[in-house]
Amino acid sequence: MATIHAWFSSEQALRFGSTVHRKPDGSTVNVTRVNLNKDGRRPRDSETYVGEVIPAEDGGCVHAKTRVPGIGSR
Repeated sequence: MATIHAWFSSEQALRFGSTVHRKPDGSTVNVTRVNLNKDGRRPRDSETYVGEVIPAEDGGCVHAKTRVPGIGSR
């Protein structure tokens, strides 16, 4: 099974939304950025590496990108 590397940033999730991806062990995790290579790009300061996930093409995306309302949203 192919996997890709994933990161989560609460700041990015509030601004642009996040997706829910399935990990190889079957658990799920919120993700704001994925990359084939772990060292493909310098992580943003607010990002946390959340591990490997199954790519969307292989059915790993459990929930499409959504954005939750912020404090100022109506």
